[in-house]
Amino acid sequence: MSRVKIVGGGLTGILAAFEAHRLGVRDIQLYERFDQLGGVALPETRLGLEMREGCIYFGPKDDPIRTLLEAYGPTFEDFDNRFGSVSPDGAGGVTYVDDFGGPALPCHGIGLTPPAGPSLADRLNAYPPDLRDGLTRYARWHLGHDLKTVHGDAAVPMAINRVFPRGSNLADLAEIKRHDALADELYAIPRALWGRTANLTASLPKGGFTGLLRRCRLALEAIGVTLHDQTLVSPRQALAEHASGEVLVWAANPTPMFKAVGVATPKLLPKSFSTHVFAATWTGARPFYVQNFTAEGACFRIYIYETAGQTLLTAECVRESPLTELRQEIHHLLRGFEGELVLGDVLSTSIKPRWIYHSLEAMQGLAQLRLALADRMGDAFVAGAWEPYAKGQKFAEVNAGLARALGVEAQAAAA
Repeated sequence: MSRVKIVGGGLTGILAAFEAHRLGVRDIQLYERFDQLGGVALPETRLGLEMREGCIYFGPKDDPIRTLLEAYGPTFEDFDNRFGSVSPDGAGGVTYVDDFGGPALPCHGIGLTPPAGPSLADRLNAYPPDLRDGLTRYARWHLGHDLKTVHGDAAVPMAINRVFPRGSNLADLAEIKRHDALADELYAIPRALWGRTANLTASLPKGGFTGLLRRCRLALEAIGVTLHDQTLVSPRQALAEHASGEVLVWAANPTPMFKAVGVATPKLLPKSFSTHVFAATWTGARPFYVQNFTAEGACFRIYIYETAGQTLLTAECVRESPLTELRQEIHHLLRGFEGELVLGDVLSTSIKPRWIYHSLEAMQGLAQLRLALADRMGDAFVAGAWEPYAKGQKFAEVNAGLARALGVEAQAAAA
């Protein structure tokens, strides 16, 4: 293959361009519909401050994504990866758990039933009743959709893919996790209790995400990647113009691709979130995020971070909430963690749809779409890792596709 054509200039597309260059390709075309690269990783900037929506970070030294980016110039700073969660305690109150980002729910037994199907409802029904009921309540609060229509992998972006059954015997829980794959997938033990050292360190780009993406752009231009800004490439156009010896990487939204190849477009699960960014002072760890699993109030995640020497707090909410109530809720959610909080002015407010929760219909449709494109183009078409949520998994999947298309060895997958 002599050329790689990438549609979509988000982080997936940028990494695909760097990886294609690492694998020896020198004719790389990158198309982005907007005037800047970065996609969802590009934050809005106000008064020189990044209004970050979501909690995006990179791995420690030797993380494959970070390693690839560093090879082309961007630099990173390590930090102690601190986080916590707030869960119902079963008696009308809440439990604060430090260094654990999932739900910690009271439970008297840890026996599991294999999921009867692929839906989120099936996944949650695998737990004992006391865990199942709490998780179901949370998922309905968070999503607002029939859980039987949602794919089980949606548990990952909702951070309920692993649950700490609080009150269970830790030795028994550790033993079942070691020897039962289903238990290891569905249960967790907070790292302080588990003795695990994974995920202790993470990293953020020096100069913030705007600086990272600016450096990526300069690096892409320096290695000869042709950037086509403000260029919307339709699936029909991309497929019609595809030439022999060319690899097409579709790192953009796959939805328009269905009609172009004659596959029925599946029904998606639209979900809008309300996000508020506050000026703040916080004496605890930074960065720091807290997940709320109580299914009460409006805020499901708080993220505290520094940008340009100032501390900001992002509150992500399942619905709009009066600011007075939201401020009270934020203080309540942080009350059980080390640090004192003072909230300042609201710097940014947005309400945006996020298409990250796959329906069963969407997952089936994406599988059919992949088959149709493979039948039409073989290995010359590389899907932009549409289904996975984790950056490492996306990176490994796209790299494997590029390697097959180019007949070379892929970059090592993320751990």
